[in-house]
Amino acid sequence: MQQLDSTNYVDPLDVLRRFIPTPLKAVYRIGSVRVMVQTNDFTLLPALPSEKDTDDLGQASLEWKLVRDPDARGLLETPTFLSAGTLTVVEMGNACLLGLDRERRELLGFLGTDVDPRTYQEFLVPFFCRMTDGTLYEDGEGFSGWNDEPSNA
Repeated sequence: MQQLDSTNYVDPLDVLRRFIPTPLKAVYRIGSVRVMVQTNDFTLLPALPSEKDTDDLGQASLEWKLVRDPDARGLLETPTFLSAGTLTVVEMGNACLLGLDRERRELLGFLGTDVDPRTYQEFLVPFFCRMTDGTLYEDGEGFSGWNDEPSNA
């Protein structure tokens, strides 16, 4: 079983599923940043080398919370960015919605079931890595100019 059963998650106070359990956790190093990934789906753990020293996440750390949303259908579309202050939202159609809070160093992502593992590893993981690198810049412009078309092959 690759995906934990999140279809039974019902909370009338959490219609956006922000607090859905994400029991799978791993720590990675992306450049000089340590990234803690939490998810409800094994296929959303990046194919990156794991961080050996997980005790001290320190100042240069970021958290990715990636939720597989069984209700979101469709393929990835061209990213649309919306930024205000330290917050950036990226929408890629119904298949993917991301929120990045550079001040809190948190990336929250909802990915539909039609986003296959290959598309995730080859397009979205590098995209998240660029967003992660962008948190190191005060103005957050480290990733916003990247406009590669998504591939759903």
